[in-house]
Amino acid sequence: MSNVVTLKDKAEFDELLKSGRPVAVQAHAEWCGPCKAISPIFEKHSSNTSYSDIVFARFDTDEVADLSQELGIRSIPAFFAFKDGNKVDGVTGANPPALEALLKGLKAPNAEA
Repeated sequence: MSNVVTLKDKAEFDELLKSGRPVAVQAHAEWCGPCKAISPIFEKHSSNTSYSDIVFARFDTDEVADLSQELGIRSIPAFFAFKDGNKVDGVTGANPPALEALLKGLKAPNAEA
């Protein structure tokens, strides 16, 4: 079962950051083959009890273009880690080990850029 929140606009993203919880965000697009390949892995991590303190969210870069621009996305899939409302890490590409490292870093007590 997936625990991934789908963000429909930048306002939802801003509210999520205000929650005070660590946030992992996936940027993707419907037409993106590598995005489709790694999405099930992102969803699997969202249900992993080791990451239960992290909020998992995703958004379509074509539908929420202002958020894509704010995050400076140049290629997808892209993943970002936020702690206390600040971006602390990011990885690009369908790279499961890099995604897992991002999540482990986000879970760490003092994750910082």
